[in-house]
Amino acid sequence: MKSKQKKIRLAVSGLLLAAVVGTGIYAYRLDQSSQAQMEKMAQIPDETEEKTENVSTSRAEADMPEETESQPAPTAEPVPETTPVPETEETVTAAETPLEFSESSVLVYPMEGTTGEILIPFNMENTVYFPTLDVYKCSPAMVMAAEKGTPVMAAAASQVLLVENNEETGLTVTMDMGNGYQAVYGQLAEVTVEPGQRVEASAVIGTVGSPTKYYVDEGSNLYFAMTKDGDPIDPSLYLPPAAE
Repeated sequence: MKSKQKKIRLAVSGLLLAAVVGTGIYAYRLDQSSQAQMEKMAQIPDETEEKTENVSTSRAEADMPEETESQPAPTAEPVPETTPVPETEETVTAAETPLEFSESSVLVYPMEGTTGEILIPFNMENTVYFPTLDVYKCSPAMVMAAEKGTPVMAAAASQVLLVENNEETGLTVTMDMGNGYQAVYGQLAEVTVEPGQRVEASAVIGTVGSPTKYYVDEGSNLYFAMTKDGDPIDPSLYLPPAAE
């Protein structure tokens, strides 16, 4: 009986020992497997980091501009020196000549090839007759008969101040002769000058045109007036004797 119980105890002890040994072996293998897995996991970030560095390097190389051969800077061509032209009497233009009309100056007759009949004289003291208007009134200008198309000339060296269409005098040119003297040419056509332009005496500035409704009965004519500091003056006092 005792011998049988002893055998049972030995069998149980063997089983317990086997279980302990087996548990130890299993734990050892499990620990080895865990360490291997951890080492493998530790290698993964290194590979990812290496790939990231490779990608960054590739992008940086792609963004770098290609080296080009340096081109030499263009050299400026030398500017040739110009020699100033000395001013002579021939280079002085009419625009640089001062306008100096005065009380003693003599006008050039303002129509080419004709003196023209005085249809309406200048008179600011007494009234004169205007046929078309059929009235007597003061006259601030001379109205001179002329065929349509007759060239009209500057009566003195002048600068054009104004070119305008006037209801009474038609196409009209006003010119500055200097020292407060101005000349007015009316009833014109084909004006060849413009404001600011300088002309010499006898230069053609236009032609005689058709009369306005204020001078129909008078026929085609040149309306010629003068002022001194804005006041009307008698042009006939400055015209050559042949024009009287």
